[in-house]
Amino acid sequence: MKKHVVGIDIGGTKLATVVADKTGHILSKVRKPTLSKKGPEYAIGLLFDMVREAVSQVGLKQEAISAIGVSCGGPLDTKTGVVYSPPNLPGWDALPLKARLESEFQVPVIIENDANASALAEFRFGGGRGYNAVLYMTMSTGIGGGIVINGEVYHGANDSAGEVGHQILLPNGPRCGCGKQGCLEALCSGPAIACRAQAAIQKQLEDEETVTAMLTLADGRIEDVKSEHVLAAARTGDALALELVQETAYYMGWGIANLVNILNPDIVLLGTIAVAAGDLLLDPIRETVLKFAMTRPAEAVNISPAQLGDALGDLAAVALVV
Repeated sequence: MKKHVVGIDIGGTKLATVVADKTGHILSKVRKPTLSKKGPEYAIGLLFDMVREAVSQVGLKQEAISAIGVSCGGPLDTKTGVVYSPPNLPGWDALPLKARLESEFQVPVIIENDANASALAEFRFGGGRGYNAVLYMTMSTGIGGGIVINGEVYHGANDSAGEVGHQILLPNGPRCGCGKQGCLEALCSGPAIACRAQAAIQKQLEDEETVTAMLTLADGRIEDVKSEHVLAAARTGDALALELVQETAYYMGWGIANLVNILNPDIVLLGTIAVAAGDLLLDPIRETVLKFAMTRPAEAVNISPAQLGDALGDLAAVALVV
């Protein structure tokens, strides 16, 4: 009986392949730069070699692999396995990735949007274990998300469900990468937090107020202030940084409250920045959700940090096929 699976994590800067057993335990891993400027054919050839290398690392033959799971940035079609021009993968235009992998390795291949795959991984292996309705949201370069209900990813009509970061909170707010204004992502992603911090520091300097610790942490360069500087300064009690954290929690809580009202999830798992911030950010988010969401769904939901951390990318691909 075939007892092993392969997981493939495709990103704009790195590719990773892993071999896991049927429980999701990672047995080997190969990681290499994507070199996306070389185009899709280079990346696909590299992935073929990486899969074989990962399999050979654990002394297996290709015939021991039962399936391959692929976590990749969208847009993509999960039914056909065709990838449609992800922003960080130039040239991947209507690329039949599922068909290419199945032809090469003669095993079933499941391809999923990376946010949805991450949600499934948290459901199977992380903070979502034991829950029926799980909402996963990442706070990093963007605000992504995935919805898992009774063990199944909710895809919507055409694989577009889970775009939690593109709900509009402020119609006249900051411009989002999607082209709209005032999206949750334009307010609470890492770059958005940094942008708000830089503007607040500039105003503080113009008003000749006390210089914030955020600027000191960025070696005195406003343009270098990042979201991690905001969190670090807030932990020291810096007033401006704490104000920015509260503002971020307000917008995140507002967005989550909307989703809690609509989806009535058992648990909302927040990744990346929320994990790093811990209760400094999570507590005011919880307070805002209780304030804005309807009483019954607000009382039912657990808002917690995601658990898988650096293992998420590997387990996201594996979760598709275990």
